[in-house]
Amino acid sequence: MTRRPHVVFVDDEPRILSGLRRMLRTHRDQWDMSFVEGGQAALETLHSRHCDVIVTDYRMPGMDGAELLERVRTEFPAMARVILSGQTNEDNLLKIMVLAHEFINKPSSPDQIIAAVERLISFSPTASDEAVRRDVAVIESLPSPPHTLIELTAALGAEDASAQSVGQILERDPAVAAKVLHLVNSSAYTMGRKVNGVVQATALLGVATVRGLVLMHDLVRTFDPGGVLPAAWIETLTVHAVGTSRLAGRLAAGREWEGHAFTAGLLHEVGQLVLASSRPAEFAGVLAAWRDTPGTPLCELESGAFGVDHREIGSRLLRLWSLPEPVIEAASAHQGPPAPTDVTDPTSAVALAHHLVEAEHETVCGPYAEPEPFDEEALAPPVREAISRWRRERSPR
Repeated sequence: MTRRPHVVFVDDEPRILSGLRRMLRTHRDQWDMSFVEGGQAALETLHSRHCDVIVTDYRMPGMDGAELLERVRTEFPAMARVILSGQTNEDNLLKIMVLAHEFINKPSSPDQIIAAVERLISFSPTASDEAVRRDVAVIESLPSPPHTLIELTAALGAEDASAQSVGQILERDPAVAAKVLHLVNSSAYTMGRKVNGVVQATALLGVATVRGLVLMHDLVRTFDPGGVLPAAWIETLTVHAVGTSRLAGRLAAGREWEGHAFTAGLLHEVGQLVLASSRPAEFAGVLAAWRDTPGTPLCELESGAFGVDHREIGSRLLRLWSLPEPVIEAASAHQGPPAPTDVTDPTSAVALAHHLVEAEHETVCGPYAEPEPFDEEALAPPVREAISRWRRERSPR
């Protein structure tokens, strides 16, 4: 029999817990719920039975919400973490943003809590892929090329640092861009709306907050060139992602979904970064086998080795990190066939951009051989013009 999800709610005030119990009574048939007073009692509950999601207040005497989530992150890394908080100072906010998958501002409505919990539960509906769930859930940050931290630190330290100048650097690094979008979309900054643009996310967070996250909370984790994966691999992947985002943005220019297409193009290969972080030796072996198997897409070899491929892993991470659904859908479908004539949505824009960038640069996940020919003349004239403009604007890094 399928186990029902178990959600633990933690607060130091019994009346708050009673209110949560009443608010959530409509979900008694869908979730098992525990209502626990204080952090220490919560840890005892978590050690006594499996839990999928923990929702905790921040301000509690003794063990506060930050300390509790620190313990949860260490002892139960695959558990989804939600924090409820009212007014917080900047230092507390930085802690919350780093520790929690979701940050719900007080006072909160039942719908807000239910939506957050249901999304986090749906992130892993079965136990059959527990290993994959852990791969995704334990990721706090993704690896970046070695030059990213240098460029970002210099930009943040400049006297004229702005959301625009910092955001433009972040748009050249899918790992840090994904994390910034996670932080802004899982926090109270968005007030119920989803943000898809990196510059906008930087503006909402504020340069000072981004600086604190980078310098004090290790937002950027530099890829280790001494590991089993060569530094050239992540440079190639990053160049590909940036090229795809810029072309997808060009293809979508002037459409209401332009931002979705640009960001999905930037983030469409984050699943590879997850595998490089969680299973570096195994993933290096898969990459080597892929290069020795011309004509076979990387996804096929990943599925054989891990039971899942980087597209699915990437979509799970982006969903856990609260990114907009159109971005997730377009990113996960990047290896689909390119549009035969026209680009009509973010998914078709990213698929076409990915295909063309692979055809003109190094392959990163398609068949490791000469790319299949593609008849650009069959594309609609505006699409051909967007591709021509992208080629004219492109320059070596």
